[in-house]
Amino acid sequence: MADLEGTAGPAGVAGLEGTVGPDGAAGPAGTGAPCGTAGPDGVVGPAGTAGPDGTAGPGQVTVMVVMRRLDLGDLIHGALEFTGGLSPEEADVWYRNWTRTRFLLGNPHNLLGSPAVRTVGPGGHLAWLGPVDVARPPGPIRLLKPVTGRLPELPPSVHLPGERRGAPCEIRIACRGLTTAGYLIHLHHTLAEAVLLGKIDPRTPVRLVHVPDLDDESALASAYARVHYGADGALRLYTFLA
Repeated sequence: MADLEGTAGPAGVAGLEGTVGPDGAAGPAGTGAPCGTAGPDGVVGPAGTAGPDGTAGPGQVTVMVVMRRLDLGDLIHGALEFTGGLSPEEADVWYRNWTRTRFLLGNPHNLLGSPAVRTVGPGGHLAWLGPVDVARPPGPIRLLKPVTGRLPELPPSVHLPGERRGAPCEIRIACRGLTTAGYLIHLHHTLAEAVLLGKIDPRTPVRLVHVPDLDDESALASAYARVHYGADGALRLYTFLA
């Protein structure tokens, strides 16, 4: 579990987010299709959803994750619980926005009174809000800064029990060169997309394996794989379900 105190970026920097297409192939940040409608608190309702071609819909939506510490148990259990708890309408809106997610530095306990808070990790270190209108984030988090900084040293593997018995779902993630924000984006998208596509039951045990790089050929038979542009502009395999 890594302390994130002091890792916030300069004031005025937009929240970090990543995007991924419905087929699991990633696109550059900012390519989410516009959809969803928001109430006065910025929480998105089911009306006005749009297809991946971007037609119709008054705005874009995002999920916001407020975190105090990089706790892998909170991250994985919270992401699975949050995604699995979405209504069909909310899941559709978020999915059509490429499961856009922002990670912000803050104390989740300070947000418990916000109606936008949907899930808090079992350790209380991460909280999930939304989906919310990108242009109208909930008031309590508008001044929070994005999570930044160097990725701390991670264990080679982590086994997290679930509510269901049976073999764990194994997720492999390539960590070479990743920042903390990059790691969060790739892992969170993998968890969220896998649940939305029916590849993972939110109650399934998870085994997380950290490696420098992934073999592209080994992912061909995987249930889900995430490919995105690396720092050099070339496509790179970041995660897959083994």
